[in-house]
Amino acid sequence: MGYSLATSGNTRGIVLRETLISTLPNAVVSAGFVWLLFGGQSRIPLWGMDGLAFDLVPTTFMLTLMTTIALTLLLRKRRREGALADGGPLVAPLPVPRHPVLRGIVFGAALLILFVPVSVLVLAAVWQGDWPFAQVLAFKIAYGVVVGWVATPLVVLAVLRERAR
Repeated sequence: MGYSLATSGNTRGIVLRETLISTLPNAVVSAGFVWLLFGGQSRIPLWGMDGLAFDLVPTTFMLTLMTTIALTLLLRKRRREGALADGGPLVAPLPVPRHPVLRGIVFGAALLILFVPVSVLVLAAVWQGDWPFAQVLAFKIAYGVVVGWVATPLVVLAVLRERAR
């Protein structure tokens, strides 16, 4: 038995708008993580507790968690105020928790499983020595934006398929 995701043009517009809006905050948060974790280091290794590969774990999880909580609460508020139109009929393949934190943990774990192994494999394949701070900063900003581009549609669709309360 397959699942379908029937989306109206309205749903696509909501998903696209929220995804584009999430780009800047995800870039800023990613840059902040780089500064907190690697600030002051001139070169960053790939491996080890102070390496870029390990850093992808908390970055992926925290960005997804924060995006999920904030966007779930914001979209629910818009719905209550009548500013969020019904996105049309939606059927998702997996049920997700209604509680924003639990939903964020589920989405964060899913994106960890999807993103981190692939990203580490790609980094290991292209790695030619420790990266300077500026290169890590650019990579992590781009990485954070991509994580947001995947997480945001998941959150929007999850909220749109909730029954209004």
